[in-house]
Amino acid sequence: MNKNHVFLMLRKGITEGNYLNGERLPPERDLADRFGVARGTLREGLRELEGAGYVERRQGSGTYVTYGAEESNPSILEEVSPLELVDSRLAVEPHICRKAVLHATEVDFRRFERMLQTMERAVNDPIAFSEADTNFHQALAELSGNRMMLWLVNSMSGARAHAQWSRVRSITLTPGIISVYNQQHRAIIDAVKSREPEAAAAWMKKHIVTARESLQRVAEV
Repeated sequence: MNKNHVFLMLRKGITEGNYLNGERLPPERDLADRFGVARGTLREGLRELEGAGYVERRQGSGTYVTYGAEESNPSILEEVSPLELVDSRLAVEPHICRKAVLHATEVDFRRFERMLQTMERAVNDPIAFSEADTNFHQALAELSGNRMMLWLVNSMSGARAHAQWSRVRSITLTPGIISVYNQQHRAIIDAVKSREPEAAAAWMKKHIVTARESLQRVAEV
């Protein structure tokens, strides 16, 4: 089980009323044991839940449900199409790269290098690549220093956990396109490291346009 499964299982429990608005979720240790995952994987799933508006994580207190039955906004994550999601990313993520140029440190670059290597090793594993890719884009959003941008990226990542993405992923994430994405990821980080905000934004735009073109080809089949 990976973080997407954690996200889906906890979201199901919340939307079905097993956890009520304002209620604290069980401790992370208990949830990790229940789902048979590492604490780190569980935390990633909780982070996506928080980004999608289902929970709030309070330092030193725990994770609390913020989703109420009367709320309708989270359902858009289930309804949004892959092309709509990519268009939203195109509006947000290039500017995130500009902001990341201002905040990234050598520690961050070492972290990104590990991420890049993980994605490069996953060229023949679309599921592993997809998870690493999500982590990569979320890490860039964290570097923006803008909580709204981070929330948007986390919400969009949550949409990718839905069933419709399984088919899209299996068709579009070929070894060839994964290799192209990996080259673009490296170019983005190289531009951030060189403190070139417009180059970083341009590479992110090219990266997302490549993804959009791939999705369009699937839609035409």
